[in-house]
Amino acid sequence: MIEIRIQPKIFEDYPTFRRGIVIARNIVNQGHSPELEDMLGQAIEQAARKPIDLKTDPPAATWNEAHRLFGSNPNKFPPAHCALLKRVQKPGARMPFINKIVAIMNINSIEAQMPVGGDDVIRAGGSLELRYADGSETFTPLGNPDSSEHPVSGEVIYVVSETKEVMCRRWNWRNGHNTRIAEDTRIIVMNIDALGEDSETRAVTTRDRVARMLEKFGQAEVITTLLSPGQPAYPFEA
Repeated sequence: MIEIRIQPKIFEDYPTFRRGIVIARNIVNQGHSPELEDMLGQAIEQAARKPIDLKTDPPAATWNEAHRLFGSNPNKFPPAHCALLKRVQKPGARMPFINKIVAIMNINSIEAQMPVGGDDVIRAGGSLELRYADGSETFTPLGNPDSSEHPVSGEVIYVVSETKEVMCRRWNWRNGHNTRIAEDTRIIVMNIDALGEDSETRAVTTRDRVARMLEKFGQAEVITTLLSPGQPAYPFEA
């Protein structure tokens, strides 16, 4: 049994926070999808046509303020979806097609302008928790398997509870290498995070679109739920 959970103090400090969850099993992540690649290209083109100010736009500003609240500088360590939007809002921007699941994450991060990320459950090998760091946890940055670092005490991290392996630093800044989604990934937990006005509606709407895309393009068996102050945890069989 694996449990996804959020430390209650996170909800105390960020009362509008909601996390949409998609658990997807038996995914077929191998191979190329011209349709997904086209959708990604369209999302990038739309973002370039209608760029937003990532400092003043209300949803982006809400995430920046959330990062400041736990002591992180969003200018130096921006939320991943803001960094992605900054990248694709430039005319002529392009992104490589990595695999189907990553494409689905990127499409929805760009179009919904919110954090959408996921991890390989088998590679994680334990329960998944969003909580404040105590500084003893270990993080291996994506793409740097020989590197190791520790989060700052008080930093919001997404971590494997049993091993203290950090899957994402600074809430949604940088993903870890060890739980990365690869072509051989078969089981994932996808997180769709929302803060601020209408956060629950936005989290659920994007969560359900992600679930449909994982079913269509990855032939996945999906389960959806929502983590909130009333339901801070969800157990499931891998």
